Amino acid sequence: MIKVTIKETGAKETLSIVDPRSNVDFVSDFIGNHGAFIDGQFTYDEDSDMFAADQDTYDWWAKVTTDHQALEDRIAELEEEHGKDRVQAVVHGASDCDLEDMASAVNGALDEEFGNE
Repeated sequence: MIKVTIKETGAKETLSIVDPRSNVDFVSDFIGNHGAFIDGQFTYDEDSDMFAADQDTYDWWAKVTTDHQALEDRIAELEEEHGKDRVQAVVHGASDCDLEDMASAVNGALDEEFGNE
């Protein structure tokens, strides 16, 4: 989990994505792998041990992380039912798109392959 202060209001928020298989929160890696810690979207304040972001940035990442949490949960359930290799083949085939569209694209491919479970 990362803690975020909204620059415009001072509101304190959090972002999180937990792997349902391991219960490890990987949101820092997820956001960092997309460059948001180095391109200015988030700035770290050592004194408060929090990141700062503007409201629009936080809202965008909150939606993306919420969508990806739901997708991670669905993938874990489908892997138990249909096997990891089969599910991951569908996920990898549908993941080549913009980050904000990925959860929707992968869910669509999963719906096509497994139905709307």
